[in-house]
Amino acid sequence: MAILDLDSTEDLPCVLFDSEKGIFEISKRSLPENAILFYEPLINYVNEYLRSPKEETNIVFHFDYISTSSTKQIMKMIMLFDQLKQSKKVNLNWNYDKGDVDMLQTGKRLEQLTSMKFNFTEI
Repeated sequence: MAILDLDSTEDLPCVLFDSEKGIFEISKRSLPENAILFYEPLINYVNEYLRSPKEETNIVFHFDYISTSSTKQIMKMIMLFDQLKQSKKVNLNWNYDKGDVDMLQTGKRLEQLTSMKFNFTEI
């Protein structure tokens, strides 16, 4: 699969998905007008990756801000990786800016909805 590399805009996050390296990163602001439409190709990419995943997968989220509709789509993605965790090593890193309690709490809420253990890092 080709690398999925999207630059951020004022309302859209930066995305770097590299299936060959097993790396999935999304960062910055996520405020798309239609979160389902924006995240659908990303979720499809993850589904495709799950057909032949690496032994270790690394996921990194580092949001400045994330809308409720984006959070729901991120959760769909996390649930896919949660299933992968049953047979492969999956590391999920939830980075947040220093003092950004809202982003930390968002990550903690998402973690509670899965069987995954998130790695929280204040940056």
